[in-house]
Amino acid sequence: MDERPPREPAEPGPEPGWYLAGPAPLAHPPAVRHATEPPPGRGTCDTPGAPSRGSGSAGPSPGDAPGGPPRSGASAWAQLRAAWAAGGGHGPSRWRRVVRTPRAAAGLGILAAALLLWPFSGWAGLPWFAGLGALVLLALLRLDRLLRGWTWHLAGLVVVAGLMYSTGPWAWALAASIGVLLAGLVQLPAWRVAAVGAVLVAVAATGFAIAQYRTAEQIQAQQAQTQVESRGRLGAPRPAAVLPTLLTTIGRGETGAVCDALLDPAAQPPFAASVGQPDCAAAVRALAAQVTDANAYAKGSAPPGTHRGAEFDVDACHLTWRASTTPPGPQLGHLTVGPIPGGTTYAVTAFRPC
Repeated sequence: MDERPPREPAEPGPEPGWYLAGPAPLAHPPAVRHATEPPPGRGTCDTPGAPSRGSGSAGPSPGDAPGGPPRSGASAWAQLRAAWAAGGGHGPSRWRRVVRTPRAAAGLGILAAALLLWPFSGWAGLPWFAGLGALVLLALLRLDRLLRGWTWHLAGLVVVAGLMYSTGPWAWALAASIGVLLAGLVQLPAWRVAAVGAVLVAVAATGFAIAQYRTAEQIQAQQAQTQVESRGRLGAPRPAAVLPTLLTTIGRGETGAVCDALLDPAAQPPFAASVGQPDCAAAVRALAAQVTDANAYAKGSAPPGTHRGAEFDVDACHLTWRASTTPPGPQLGHLTVGPIPGGTTYAVTAFRPC
């Protein structure tokens, strides 16, 4: 019997590879490699497009891109996911180690936008409740199945839209700049993105500060205008009605009606000093304490005054009461009655003690 020497085991052939457009094929986990293996009938080889072993195939079929894996609908999404995780054929980056899929990347971007915009909205909670309401509504309408895992992303967009509505363009720019800076800091020692982010933050912060200053000025101007208009609706409708209204409110001790409506801010210090009080409210209370009959005191009359343009001089140092032999309250002083700026009513614009 012819004894032949034992045959050496054949060298194993190359394993199926994962082909990407790039300098060299990359090795991937078995699960990814299995998801992207060529279909039966196409052999595996070291060089893309070469004939398969024992298959007799002359090369890639029409439609296959040279230098890449065969294109099939079943593996297209798996190929995209693997390419994202691999960093586009050049190895996984720091970000792609954390964010493995485009869906996770979109979710991380939406969450970062919401967290960066939140402080500029004054920590508003309504947009977050709106996002929660969107989640509940999508679940009740059974739309979460149609969205195929994008339900939370849509709710996050609702939150971001609400926060953007509560802020302004400069706040959006500053939030985006901070995001770029944080992304650059994560990539250190690669400093280019961080440097760009720092410059953007400086520019956006300057614009945001200027916008806030102008907004504060506008608010102050609106408040001042509102005070003028409110004061214009107070006072007395006619010059002759100022003195009776003033006597009525003093007799009742209504400090707000006297100091806020009937006495101009310039007339309040001399009015308070004439009674020896530190402010207008204390002067009204001191005068009210001297009134014995508030109804009779309100009916006091002054001598005829003088008319100077739009102002009237009223001598409230010689008040008289017809129905009472004794004065029911104190004398006041010399009043100058004029129109309230921005309105059609009248008040005491100047005061001199008796």
